[in-house]
Amino acid sequence: MYQLTPAGGMTYRVVLNPAHGRDLDDLANAFDLAWATTWQHDANRLISPLLGLPDDLPVVPLRMPAHHVGRWCWKTDQIADWVGDRPFAWFDDEINRATRDRLAYAPGMGEHLALRIEPHIGLRPTDIERLRVFANGLAA
Repeated sequence: MYQLTPAGGMTYRVVLNPAHGRDLDDLANAFDLAWATTWQHDANRLISPLLGLPDDLPVVPLRMPAHHVGRWCWKTDQIADWVGDRPFAWFDDEINRATRDRLAYAPGMGEHLALRIEPHIGLRPTDIERLRVFANGLAA
């Protein structure tokens, strides 16, 4: 467990598994890694070094909406706009069925995988395998 303080000044207790950095680095052969978090560039500064990831990964510019209508994750439309028609995989603890439906029916959306990560469990080997299988399917 780590105590991390992003630019906002509030300190968070964060559980990270350094082995995930190796897994994600391996996936970088198939995917362009990027952060899609309210931590913005602080993810590069604070989390990347702990995982052994590059400290200059792209950051999806997210803006917390003043009012969000819909049951899908508030990040969904912003990530979809940023990705455009490129294939992508997104994993997050806020992904739900409505998020997947929103992406499935978005015009011009490329092939994608929206994978929910249970916040009380975290990223599991089966999740990494699903990402690898998805990447292999794109390469085929």
